[in-house]
Amino acid sequence: MSEKKQYEKPKITREQLEEELLAANERLWEANRRLKREEEVRLELFSNLSHDLRSPLAALVSSVAYLKVNLKEDDLETRNLLALMERRLNNMQTLINDMFLLTKVESASLQLHPETVDCCAFLEEFFYEREADTFYEGRELQLDIAKDLRAGITIDPEQMIRVLDNLFVNAVKYSEQGAVICLSACVEGTTVVIAVKDTGIGIAEDDIPFVFDRSYRVTKARTPGDSSSGLGLAIAKGIVEQHGGTISCESREGEGSRFEIRLPIAGETA
Repeated sequence: MSEKKQYEKPKITREQLEEELLAANERLWEANRRLKREEEVRLELFSNLSHDLRSPLAALVSSVAYLKVNLKEDDLETRNLLALMERRLNNMQTLINDMFLLTKVESASLQLHPETVDCCAFLEEFFYEREADTFYEGRELQLDIAKDLRAGITIDPEQMIRVLDNLFVNAVKYSEQGAVICLSACVEGTTVVIAVKDTGIGIAEDDIPFVFDRSYRVTKARTPGDSSSGLGLAIAKGIVEQHGGTISCESREGEGSRFEIRLPIAGETA
């Protein structure tokens, strides 16, 4: 039977250990500094690209519109070609605008114009405008606001509408005819909880942690023919967080998704 090897204490002094830890901390600090700088360069590149592309793209859009107006009625081939060009240019405009907005959101340079609004009135106005929009035909829209909701929220209405619009449009894109889309709100402590829930196709469990990442796309089966930028939820997350709130997602495949926004009640700390 072989003799069991005895444990030998590493021959390192306390001073050497402290030096190793200090060196490791310095390496981590330097790596973090490089990552931060790379992120700043990326954001600057995104911002410059989106800004520089806007003018020539606007010129192309105007040119296509001019050609359509001056086109002969019986020239169907050219008319169809211009219609295709117009759709593609509109998609590019959406992508560029989203890129520009995302750089502002992620660099915390998005200028908000906050005002304190009645939460119930704000959500009702948003809901009834969508209910009258033909885009939502074939979906059942529901409004479920708690009767005791008498809270104010301090928001930039335009930006918060952008967030809710994104959630509603996604609910349509990832649901079938007859699906239910519900906008709800209630108060929990010092927080207003706003949720958009749908009975659509849902999100795979493995995808949920990444849905707010920029340009992250879930399985191709969920996005047939989708020409969106893939930046919408990343933008929504940034806008909500700049309002001092949080946004999260719960979903089950085949059952639907629920996106929840939590915002502090005006004048209170969540």
